[in-house]
Amino acid sequence: MAKRRVKKKAASSSQNIASQRTPRKEPYTSERITTIVDRMREQAARLAGLARGMDDAGVEQIVVDGHAMLLRGLNQIDNFADNASRAVREEKTAGEEY
Repeated sequence: MAKRRVKKKAASSSQNIASQRTPRKEPYTSERITTIVDRMREQAARLAGLARGMDDAGVEQIVVDGHAMLLRGLNQIDNFADNASRAVREEKTAGEEY
């Protein structure tokens, strides 16, 4: 009777995935946030252009795949802004204690 070869799972596969993830917390400078705001402005301009294009073409509505991702992304931006505001308040308070 022949023995079956059993493939072994990579022992460090979960570690490799974990090492590829973005850290939960990361330092931000005002310059970095400004860069992100600039990107958001560009995205907002693209969306506004789409809306204008629809109006100009007389297109009443379109069906777009991935709209749930947009809504989640907008919620994530709100959460990030709230967390960043809280971090600013905490830094101000910590600075005043010294």
